[in-house]
Amino acid sequence: MILTCPSCSTRYSIDAASIGPEGRLVKCAKCGHKWREFPPEDLPKQVQEEPEPQPDVAAPQAGTPDSGGEDATMSIEAMTRASKKREEQRARKKKIRRRILGWVLFVLILAGIGVGGYYGRNTVVQFWPASAKLYQKMKLDVKTANKLGLEIRDLENKSVSENGVTRLTVYGKIVNITGEDQPVPRIGIQLVDSNGLHVYSWSTSVEQTTIPAWETIEFSSSMNQPPEEAKHVKAHLIAPKKLGQEQN
Repeated sequence: MILTCPSCSTRYSIDAASIGPEGRLVKCAKCGHKWREFPPEDLPKQVQEEPEPQPDVAAPQAGTPDSGGEDATMSIEAMTRASKKREEQRARKKKIRRRILGWVLFVLILAGIGVGGYYGRNTVVQFWPASAKLYQKMKLDVKTANKLGLEIRDLENKSVSENGVTRLTVYGKIVNITGEDQPVPRIGIQLVDSNGLHVYSWSTSVEQTTIPAWETIEFSSSMNQPPEEAKHVKAHLIAPKKLGQEQN
């Protein structure tokens, strides 16, 4: 609501609700002129409950702050400050509500992603195979192209010469990447040259016959006098042959 001083034409922006339904005596902050301002005709009426009957009390004398007399004047400056304060409070409440709503939506989105990622993990892995590693780190079983459910990790090799004989030892780990116990197959070890071409290979096994879910076992195997052209070591798990293949 815009107030204009009848004396100096100074304009003020105030909240119409601060005028009150019966009007209010206001004072210009610039020239000090006083006049009674009434609310605009289109101001919505506020419905008030009927007050309960109160015991009779002595009416306040004219001129006191409760009498509504000429001395009960509110300056436009004070009304403007009160209006700004109410606007700031409303803006603060809106900001808090928006922030709370934003956090609620964020939590709901995260929960939806989590639930969908958990129950639909096999579909996720189908379209994004690299995600299988993440699920397996969290010990969540997923369907992958790995039919054995086992992986070889941390493959290393070490050469030691004794009495003119070079001994090559290969070390590694076999990891069960499923939620079920898996049988341990034989391990194939291959030596390749600098171009990745096969030079020599052999197979080995470990004493342990099964690996519990999500567990790891270590293996090692050695050979004497590896070929000089062998530059790198590879290892893989040898899938057991099916009964029909063994008979053939």
